[in-house]
Amino acid sequence: MTKKITIKDIAERAGVSVATVSRALSGKPGVSDQLRKEIQIKAEELGYLKNSAAISLKTSKSKTIGVIVSDIRNPFFLDFLTGVDNVLFSRGYKFLLSNSDENVEKEKVYLNWMVEHGVEGILASPVSEKDGKSSVNLYRKFYKLGIPIVLYDRTFPKETQFSSVTIDNKDSIIQALIYLKNKGHENIGIFLSKSGIYTIEERLKGFIEGCKLLNLPFKEEWIGRDLYPEEMTYNKLKELLDKKNLPTAIIATNNKITKLLVSASRKLNINIPKDLSIMGYDDLPENEIISPPITCIKQPVFEIGRIASTMLLGKINDNFSEPTKVILKAEIIERKSIQDLNKKVSHFIKT
Repeated sequence: MTKKITIKDIAERAGVSVATVSRALSGKPGVSDQLRKEIQIKAEELGYLKNSAAISLKTSKSKTIGVIVSDIRNPFFLDFLTGVDNVLFSRGYKFLLSNSDENVEKEKVYLNWMVEHGVEGILASPVSEKDGKSSVNLYRKFYKLGIPIVLYDRTFPKETQFSSVTIDNKDSIIQALIYLKNKGHENIGIFLSKSGIYTIEERLKGFIEGCKLLNLPFKEEWIGRDLYPEEMTYNKLKELLDKKNLPTAIIATNNKITKLLVSASRKLNINIPKDLSIMGYDDLPENEIISPPITCIKQPVFEIGRIASTMLLGKINDNFSEPTKVILKAEIIERKSIQDLNKKVSHFIKT
């Protein structure tokens, strides 16, 4: 069995310390260019450069990027990663995937780990907690170090130095309100998950602006905030039902809230769409097969992945280029979960 070559072996052959070899092979300061070259030659002679990490030192290219997702259980990221892989694989790149699980401290650990493992760039959906806590300082640090970063789905609104790919979150909700109003709905609520998350805060802003724009009644009790953990969606819907204060329609703000809202309605014997119309968020396959099929706001998730990874490769090749902000539009997929109240009124008039 061939012995695995270590940096200790290289140090003994080169007549230097293990720490000096480590600095030389990792590209850290404290070693002269001549000595660094000699150590790399010794390492190559011993076969150390046959591993991928050493090859990346030799070529200055790891052909690997880091990808941070905020919730690996969310189907959104499956479609996103498909778009990423569609671009990277054909160009000989791989990606390291880490799940922050909406936890800032976990995100920091993974960001540092990715940089330590020599990724050429990072795609990230950054975490922001409702108390304002975030990893923005770490992102700033890596940016200053010249590490290409592209943010997707979420961004830091005040940090203009980062390229990003997002959807127009506010407009997606305004379009949903327009759609519902055209169907005769005036009393409309919105159910939100964790406060502080960029997308959720933007969608709430869209709801508030849309209600003003369309002269729709705005009631604070029709806003379900911080519906986490899962039972909070049921509790909020039950509260509205018990108080006989149920709006005619509710807009969900992510795919998990959509599923929880449908489930809670069934448990509470609320008929969809007769008693309550539901506008989902994200177009999952089950939206078509449940009864009734769910009308929803569809994000171009595959395109977000494809564009973000293309932008990152561009930054890797030219990290001095100006930051690019891409904002995509969502669309409404019409199915059967929205009652047309205009037809209902028309029916009453005829009879």
